Amino acid sequence: MNATSAYDTCGCCGTAEFRWPAAAPPIAGSRQVRFADATSEILDGDVLLWRPTSLLGRLIAWKTGSVYSHASMAVWQRGSLMNVEMVQWAGGRQLRLQPQVLRWPGSCDVYRPRGPYDKEAACAKMVELCGQEYGWRDFAAIVAHRYLRMPVVGLNNTLDADEPRVCSASDAWAIRAGGRKLVYPGRDVLDSEIVPGDLADDGFSRYVLTLVA
Repeated sequence: MNATSAYDTCGCCGTAEFRWPAAAPPIAGSRQVRFADATSEILDGDVLLWRPTSLLGRLIAWKTGSVYSHASMAVWQRGSLMNVEMVQWAGGRQLRLQPQVLRWPGSCDVYRPRGPYDKEAACAKMVELCGQEYGWRDFAAIVAHRYLRMPVVGLNNTLDADEPRVCSASDAWAIRAGGRKLVYPGRDVLDSEIVPGDLADDGFSRYVLTLVA
């Protein structure tokens, strides 16, 4: 069996059967740290990249060519480490990070954007998204552009918090508000074009640790 293939051969008739991609293994050289010990290392504005924990997540990771299916941001509030995120069917929200790590240990990798940028401004922008709707329009536009080779249309790139966004675009938007921008080779990129794995680009951010229970 080809490990990169989405199909296996049926042992009965030899026809191809669809196989859901398996959950991604830890990245090479990962440093797994218990949540209780990791909090002193996690800063405001750190990017949280999540490995898939569902079939939809695995499909997103597979189709975007990444080990990640979701992006969010770490924000400290009154001594609690919060996970601020944009989620399908829920929209913008903030939850305590610890229960999520306990539920899905080893699924969250922490990255830190390189270079100077205003973390406080980025976190403030990210929190502005709480209560906003999920960006289904952008989701559809990304699918059409990446997989149907259609022109980039309908994607927003404003700093307006009222514009619905997908998860990775929310992180990119907040970080851009803090003065740091992800650039694709040879051209600028719209926030809404960015998928979770793009935020792990070595030129944009550096890996810090993997959170475990």
